[in-house]
Amino acid sequence: MKGIITDIKRLAVHDGDGIRTTVFFKGCSLKCVWCHNPENIAFEPQIAFYKHKCIDCGACKKRDFLTKNCPTQAKVLYGKEITIEKIMPLLLEDKDFYDNSGGGITLSGGECLCYADFCANLLKKCKENGLNTMVDTCGFVSKETFDKVIPYTDKFLYDIKAINPEVHKKCTGHTNELILSNLKYLCDKGCKIEIRYPLVMGYNDGECKKIGEYLKGLTGITKIKVLQYHNYSGSKYAALGMKNTLPKTETTYDDVENAVNKLKRYGLNAINGIDGD
Repeated sequence: MKGIITDIKRLAVHDGDGIRTTVFFKGCSLKCVWCHNPENIAFEPQIAFYKHKCIDCGACKKRDFLTKNCPTQAKVLYGKEITIEKIMPLLLEDKDFYDNSGGGITLSGGECLCYADFCANLLKKCKENGLNTMVDTCGFVSKETFDKVIPYTDKFLYDIKAINPEVHKKCTGHTNELILSNLKYLCDKGCKIEIRYPLVMGYNDGECKKIGEYLKGLTGITKIKVLQYHNYSGSKYAALGMKNTLPKTETTYDDVENAVNKLKRYGLNAINGIDGD
């Protein structure tokens, strides 16, 4: 059994509680206009060319050239197949950090749950090794998919981008009925959930009160983290030969603080994602 990943980030501190290792899977079921990780949108492997890093050394002109041979990482392969047997030793290397900080493993993407069977088996193996597990998801998958991973997931990091289905469709390419239905499903199952609200001014900032109203009656929501948007990842789009869809707007610290304060009025444990936990 194999999954396709783009990166394994060790000593991560923004992908759940404590110090964690985050595994980024390739491919996503949504197409968010503000996506900072365009290398994780398509499911097939891609080679990115960062022109500004190229020193024209000629290495890539050789017949047996591999992207890992690029001395300046001007050419990068995004998307590598990996097995559970190969990835587990890497995830266990920092177990002392997890244990001392309350951290663990986070599966992310893209949308990691597009690899439902792989993720379920990987999470199960993590639990067998005493690791805390979290799944970062947009929620746009089937309930059957969630059923596969619920038994082995300590907490879900769940994106809520908008409540209005038309706003959601404009921002992500899809309406959100399935996403909101799955959120309630996880709550009914007794799962622990941390909501992630990416705040993009001029796009979904008008959804803040609606999000608060929607979430206030749900159980299992441990916190809602408001995330700051910036448009710093345009070079990735260019390197991948993809159209840059990043909105030309910025979310300030005060914008995030205002959203946090609005959400707190609904009795929610809202925090500023810029400040951290």
